[in-house]
Amino acid sequence: MNYISCVQEALKEVYTSKKYFLVTLLVVIVIFLFNTLVSNYGIIFSEFSFSFFFSLLKGTLASMTTFSILLLIIMSVLAGIITAMTIYLVKRQVKGTLRTSSSIIVSLITPSCPSCAMGLLSVLGLSGFLAVLPFKGLELGFLGIGLLGVSTIYLSKKITTKTCSIAP
Repeated sequence: MNYISCVQEALKEVYTSKKYFLVTLLVVIVIFLFNTLVSNYGIIFSEFSFSFFFSLLKGTLASMTTFSILLLIIMSVLAGIITAMTIYLVKRQVKGTLRTSSSIIVSLITPSCPSCAMGLLSVLGLSGFLAVLPFKGLELGFLGIGLLGVSTIYLSKKITTKTCSIAP
């Protein structure tokens, strides 16, 4: 079975229940908002209001390039799909997998726009690292998408693998 048909079959199996759509949507929103607003966390917590929150979100999105927004959306959607697949597997098998959680952490840590990454990496002490990269940090977005893609394929294989039940 090739990778694409395996992923398609797994997605059909997982999303037969509408609660997994809700899980995916919730994770997409959380990761998207986290990555767009992480550099302004101090302002958000000190002077919170919904109008200020949405103005800040609008301004952050206006400062990002279209390519950066596209990378962020792709990473958020893939992380949402992986979360839904992981929950499906945990419910089905009672035990989870730790390999996929690392790719979700990478998608949280690697913002898609270099200006957002500069703020987050400076907290970690790695902001000078972006100056050395040829695409000024967009490589981290592609790394996150690659890891999320590999995790999706891995989870799809686990979901579509059919096993026989063992009689007690």
